[in-house]
Amino acid sequence: MCPCKLNQVIFCLVTGFLSFTVIAADVIQWKDLTAEQQSILSTIKDDWNQLPDKRRTRLNKLTKQWGSLPEHKKNKIQTRLQRWGNMSPEEKKAVQARRKKFESLSPEERAKIKQKYKWYKQLPPEQQAELRKRWQQKTKTTE
Repeated sequence: MCPCKLNQVIFCLVTGFLSFTVIAADVIQWKDLTAEQQSILSTIKDDWNQLPDKRRTRLNKLTKQWGSLPEHKKNKIQTRLQRWGNMSPEEKKAVQARRKKFESLSPEERAKIKQKYKWYKQLPPEQQAELRKRWQQKTKTTE
């Protein structure tokens, strides 16, 4: 092998290893969070290590902005975190599968679903409950 080719191979191996090391170092561990961040995220403590790195990074960023968030947004986030923390592993897998399915849709299809959801959320609670009941009955018959 030509010495210049060997140098290129070595360079690629070294830079590849270094970039892997940097990426691995960027993974946020629970112990790396401040006490305040851990308090905010306490309901998902047991799930933290199973969360994708991207989600950990997003949650870390969110907790750093926590003080400047309006109270209604904080409450919404806390409710979602509690709901997630209270789910069984099977329920979490089902939610993740639905999210992946949604993300695999075309932008147009996602926009349609978002529009329908917006319409649904504007309905009175009684109508929402009726539609939910019909949907649940429909999904039971198709399984």
